[in-house]
Amino acid sequence: MILKQFFSYYFDAVSDETREFYRHLLPGTGNLVDDYTEVFRRNDDESIAFLLRFYRATAALRDRDRQQAILFNVSHNICFPFFFKYVWERMSAENQARVADKLGSGDVDRICAIFDENVALRNWFCSELGHELDQDALFTMNEVIALQNFSSGGEPSFLQFAYPYMSKIQGGRILDAGCGAGFATLVMSQYAHVYSVDACRSRLERAKALSAMMKKGEKDVFPGVIRLMHDELGVMAVEYDFPSAEKLLAGTSNEVHFHEGSIDSLPWEDNFFDAINCLDVLEHTFSPENIIREFSRVLKPGGIVLITAPTRYGEAQQRIHETIYGAMFPAMLHMHHFEPAALSEMFGRYGLVEHEMVPFDFMTWDEFMEIADETPDRELAEELTANPFDEVALQLFAVYRKAEQ
Repeated sequence: MILKQFFSYYFDAVSDETREFYRHLLPGTGNLVDDYTEVFRRNDDESIAFLLRFYRATAALRDRDRQQAILFNVSHNICFPFFFKYVWERMSAENQARVADKLGSGDVDRICAIFDENVALRNWFCSELGHELDQDALFTMNEVIALQNFSSGGEPSFLQFAYPYMSKIQGGRILDAGCGAGFATLVMSQYAHVYSVDACRSRLERAKALSAMMKKGEKDVFPGVIRLMHDELGVMAVEYDFPSAEKLLAGTSNEVHFHEGSIDSLPWEDNFFDAINCLDVLEHTFSPENIIREFSRVLKPGGIVLITAPTRYGEAQQRIHETIYGAMFPAMLHMHHFEPAALSEMFGRYGLVEHEMVPFDFMTWDEFMEIADETPDRELAEELTANPFDEVALQLFAVYRKAEQ
């Protein structure tokens, strides 16, 4: 269980002051490792109250003591050795040998220390070996990455683009594919029967807890949840004003069905869903094509799939930022980016026809040049700045409709 492994490492590595900070967050704790592992596996009201305290308090910890905070993909942070060694143990012997030859050492602790100090070597690792994780290891690592934020990141996109579609599916069945913490699930459950899937158990448990509270009409917690999501997304430079909880969650929730697993293998029969919501997910997967094939199978004729995904420039923007500080793993564990024509061609192979395509999150040439000038990866910068533009979209929202039979 990676959460227990992580907390065992983390609470042993942090300072006494930081350890007391975590004891204070979870009053009455006896064993920090066991109690923190357990609370992130729960889906009751008390666990949600704890999570709201945890994410606000740990955000403040990141601001005042970044070295001691829980962070993924960040050097000079106390978590760096944990993540590196987790990946190292899953690398092939051939790639371990490549690293040892490059760094002049076969000792994993020495290798980790060298990477921690050297931006250029971290960028080399990301470029050459950063996709070494297989899908199961990626899903497992996401359990720890989910300790950084309560929100999943796609909430503004859902409200701006998907919500107008989903609110019209009265009484139908919707698949929330990659539901994260369950924000979209909560909203959609007021209009339809929602089936929510995620491979990250800790996020799925908090989605279950929020859904149960919604179903019981216990809505006092939701203003705090939405404020937290808004604040977290503000830190991620997403400009969006959430509607109030009273307005957004005024209705009565239908039953929600939760399933832990990968969206490339769904447990439902053919032609089961009226719509599929899949925002900020495809880029994290190993085989988007297998997922689209599965979406087509479970979607009714005439049903719709809604997605958001990064473009080439969206991925490049993230990668340029990462090369500046030397992230060892790809952007938020992104595996893919998509351009409109290629994306629609891929969906079209499975009988899903483009209904709407909306580029969004635009960047101007001047804004792009500001970050391109800072990256140490001059080859990447020269490639991307060879063709000036007025502005480019960093993300896409698309709607695909399954052909009527």
